Amino acid sequence: MSRTNRQRVGLRTLYLSLGLTGVFAFGSASGTYLASRRVIATEHDDHHGEMPSDHALHTPQTERLTEGDASDHDDDDHDHVALTKQAFENLGLQLGPIPRRDYWKSRLVPAIVTEIPGKSDLSFSAPVTGVIEDVRVLPGQSLRDDQPMFVIRLTDEALIESQSKLLGALTRQEVIDQELRRLTPLRETGVVSGVKTRELEYELKQLRAQQAILLQEVRSRGLPQSSIDGLLKERTLATAFSVFPPEFIREQARCRSGQSTGFSVENLVVHPGKSVSRGDALCSIAYHSDLYLEGTAFEDDLPILNRVIDHGWNVTASFHDMKVAGVFHLPHLRFDDHSEKLNLLRVDNHIDERTQTIRFFVELPNRVTSTREVDGRIFEQWRFRPGQRIHLRLPVQRLENQLQLPVDAVVVDGPNVYVFAKHREHGMSAAASVTSVKTRRTQADTVNTVQNSNIDIPHDRHDDVFIEFEPIPVRLLHRDDQTAVIAVDRPLEEHDSFALNNANKLYLALKIQQGSSGGHHHHDH
Repeated sequence: MSRTNRQRVGLRTLYLSLGLTGVFAFGSASGTYLASRRVIATEHDDHHGEMPSDHALHTPQTERLTEGDASDHDDDDHDHVALTKQAFENLGLQLGPIPRRDYWKSRLVPAIVTEIPGKSDLSFSAPVTGVIEDVRVLPGQSLRDDQPMFVIRLTDEALIESQSKLLGALTRQEVIDQELRRLTPLRETGVVSGVKTRELEYELKQLRAQQAILLQEVRSRGLPQSSIDGLLKERTLATAFSVFPPEFIREQARCRSGQSTGFSVENLVVHPGKSVSRGDALCSIAYHSDLYLEGTAFEDDLPILNRVIDHGWNVTASFHDMKVAGVFHLPHLRFDDHSEKLNLLRVDNHIDERTQTIRFFVELPNRVTSTREVDGRIFEQWRFRPGQRIHLRLPVQRLENQLQLPVDAVVVDGPNVYVFAKHREHGMSAAASVTSVKTRRTQADTVNTVQNSNIDIPHDRHDDVFIEFEPIPVRLLHRDDQTAVIAVDRPLEEHDSFALNNANKLYLALKIQQGSSGGHHHHDH
């Protein structure tokens, strides 16, 4: 670098240092001047008793108003969580009181819905040997007593021969009856001897006995009563006939007076054109009006099972998939919305050697939830289905008159437990309290209020605030996967409404609000 350039750089550095020194000196002098003016003004006020305009608002009344408002505001900021209407709807909050009711401590065990052996799973067989000409039912279709299921064309030679003999006996009986009607007047006049008529009457008795035997034979070979009636009346052999539901299904239909029989086609094993022998399965039939709950317990649970049977206590079954539809109707307003109180039927008399568990069975009445008709066929949907997994609650101990909430209405933070109540300030309504908490007062408005006591203190309304909740500390006595029982340590009845779900999300919003700076409200959107 040349000597001239070095001189230029040195001059620039010197000028910059001088400029920064000047700025710093000016700032220090200004600060000292302003501080001295403040001290002078204060001393002047103390000597002359005059108040500057900045202090004119600090009368005893205004101090009480502003200080009280500030403290209330700080408390509200830290002790309440405010929600907009959109946030309230997004959370799907359910509101209601805390009910008092009896609570059962219980033991939770797994179970599965099963069919009742010999009653729920049935097989329908071919009554005769023949060929399937038509299948008139579908899997899943509910059965009615008057609905044909299959059409079978007879190929059973023995049955056809029995029908032929019966038809011959019937024809011979008609001939003898006609002959007796012709000979009876002649016998009375002596033209015909009585020997002839007695022989015919004896033969008639034999034919009637033979008909009775043949009728029993065709019935035992599986010919339905409708085909037998056609044979007796119309004198025609049955070569094909419709197969209707079994007699026990028709009896069930008569007992239910036109309601669902409870029977439905589980699956089909034949198709048109298939040859079947007498006794071959045509389809399987399910009966789901009554089912079992098969529970699995350990050997240590045996005393509980025995107490349940001895005292006749109810077992509670919780069906989680009823949330469908749930419908997940949230089980927050009523804790037994998706539960069934059932009777314990029996406990197995042996323990599984491999798992060391014991089975027990609970009766489960079932019902139809929906019915659909398609092309004259009825399809029913049942509430409970075999294979459905559930949990059974075995009652252990009864706690009377306890405050109970859904477990989602309680938040646990270490040793602290909270519930959230809808905020009400000094007996005000919820809407009024929201407006009161979410306001600001300016100094000029406070002056106007002091000067004219007939004017209410104005508020800066925050129309976006929809509702507020305050955390209430409680003592947790017991909690399971559905219900929380809390102690009666404080008058919770003074709050008319509590958040019955999503307490953890409300608590998180409260923590965010408390951690925010400036002491201002932060609304959850």
